[in-house]
Amino acid sequence: MPSMIDPYSTEPLYYQLKEALRKNILAGVWKSGEKIPTERQLSENFGVSIAVVRQAVSLLVEEGFLIKRQGKGTFVVDARVRQGPRKLTSFTEEMSSMGLRASSIILEKGIKQADEKICNALKLELKANVVMVKRLRLANNEPLGIQTFYIAEYLAPDFLENDLTQSLYKLLETKYGVRIVSAQEKYFATILDKYECKLLKVKWPFAGFIVERITFDPAGSPVEYTESVIRSDKYSVQVNLRK
Repeated sequence: MPSMIDPYSTEPLYYQLKEALRKNILAGVWKSGEKIPTERQLSENFGVSIAVVRQAVSLLVEEGFLIKRQGKGTFVVDARVRQGPRKLTSFTEEMSSMGLRASSIILEKGIKQADEKICNALKLELKANVVMVKRLRLANNEPLGIQTFYIAEYLAPDFLENDLTQSLYKLLETKYGVRIVSAQEKYFATILDKYECKLLKVKWPFAGFIVERITFDPAGSPVEYTESVIRSDKYSVQVNLRK
């Protein structure tokens, strides 16, 4: 692991080290779930102080590349989750494709009058009835996010009578003949509130994502609007660009 630190650079040492460590992670020098070298080892390898190492590692923890485990060390976060989806899938399908077991805990459900934002997303009349399902989503029993799902009641009038811990996309297709083929997503950075931190088992204050998704059927009509709050240390999105 060669040193990439330039003491004469205008970039701070901690930032240079953070980028060097991040590149090692992305290059597979340290695999998903693998323990990285100790602070002292990194200090010696890169020729920087332990204080610089701690600052760089803390930044990578905040960015979701590393996770600290009390008494055990610092480990690379599972890159399969960190990369995020590469095609339209349900949470259950996405986790399954990564070798992880998805599960859900129902937090709230009911029929509600849609507010203006939901009506605009689903192209409904103001205060139209929508089915709402709020769930805590887990991967291998570890909380990853909180999802609040909305769909027009007329599309699935008895939706709440089903087992709502399963894949809702699969339920829509198999029971109601509603097929989802495309989606639009928006991502926003946020600081989780204390209730969200409690549900996701992280210490407040904690950074996360808000993800808004609108899905569409083959005719291009909106089917579902979901707002998710996701832990930033367990999930990020990879975007591939070409020119």
